[in-house]
Amino acid sequence: MGKRIPFDEYYPIKGEYKRFDARSTAFSVKSKIYGPDTFSYTRKVWNKMQQGVPGFSHPDISFKNAANTSDNQDGMGTGYYSWEPLGVSVKPDHIPRWEKTPDEHAKVVRKAARYFGAALVGFTKLDKRWVYSHSSDGKEIAFEDVERGYLTDEKAVIPESHKYVIALALPMEFNENSYAPTTIEVTSNMGYARMHVTTGTVAEFIRGLGWNAIPCGNDTALSVPIAIQAGLGHMGRNGRLITWEHGPLVRISKIFTDMPLPQSPPAPSGIIEFCEVCEKCAKHCPSQSIPFGPRTYNPKNESNNPGPLKWYCDEQSCFDYWHEVATGCSICFRGCSFTKKKGLSHDIVKWFIRNVPALNPFFAWSDEVLGYGKMNDPTKYWDIPFERS
Repeated sequence: MGKRIPFDEYYPIKGEYKRFDARSTAFSVKSKIYGPDTFSYTRKVWNKMQQGVPGFSHPDISFKNAANTSDNQDGMGTGYYSWEPLGVSVKPDHIPRWEKTPDEHAKVVRKAARYFGAALVGFTKLDKRWVYSHSSDGKEIAFEDVERGYLTDEKAVIPESHKYVIALALPMEFNENSYAPTTIEVTSNMGYARMHVTTGTVAEFIRGLGWNAIPCGNDTALSVPIAIQAGLGHMGRNGRLITWEHGPLVRISKIFTDMPLPQSPPAPSGIIEFCEVCEKCAKHCPSQSIPFGPRTYNPKNESNNPGPLKWYCDEQSCFDYWHEVATGCSICFRGCSFTKKKGLSHDIVKWFIRNVPALNPFFAWSDEVLGYGKMNDPTKYWDIPFERS
């Protein structure tokens, strides 16, 4: 399975790390520039339809829009991400809390989460470094000795007792992702919709057992380092989580809880080592937001939080390109060498990447030569029978 290197050895932190302010994310910064049109591409996509741009037909556009039906846009404490119990799975007062060993807790949570829609489930201790200092709307995120988390107009309070985090990875389809960056790439939309419902449902399951739970999407804390600490994968050159099972084709959510849970082992090493020689995502990034060269401690701009050794992407220029093409992008997901359909040959290659890194340059070269990661023809999508991927 390859070596399992501890988080602090793989991701050393230089200097005094400060919690990141969500008001500095590319989404928050650019929303001040683009205003109400930041996340609404309605006018642009319909103009492309009228111009006959492939991948922007009327069914294509409706397909992507409909995928947002159950997405609440990652609002902290709203909808399925409510910090309060939803009143669905309720433990009667005379029934004691279901209290077992951390491993027993993990067993039932993992199975329930997988049933509710998670592709991967991991557990870790809450590392306060990854919790935002402030939410995107300016609330201070603080920790207090209270039983249940709460939100006010001024702050969001996480109980000190919520020492454990459940990291969930929600699947994104390989086939539809292969049409990025057109409106047929609905995998991002469906990923957010799934994580919204799945994460809130798992949190309600935990509450029904007598414990407290705070479900989060992209809000409240940085998802990627939490997912890495929970053993789901490693951070790739494109700044996203890459898993051995699904490559980068996952969306991440998390749940803070006071239910004791074990520490998941680190994901097998090999992903970062492959990214060091591959650089495919950087070569094909249309906005040149993904860096070449080795990992560094130097951020690109205010939308990066300095400290960790990693590849810092220019998230602001990335977002500008999303706005330009009016669909988001996902080209680095589509083109990643770890983005593959399931198959024995790909499993064999991953074994070599984990265990014989000297062959990484050959596998990176062959991935390009064999044409993996190219965009599918969007004009043919609706003529192809549906296949779950």
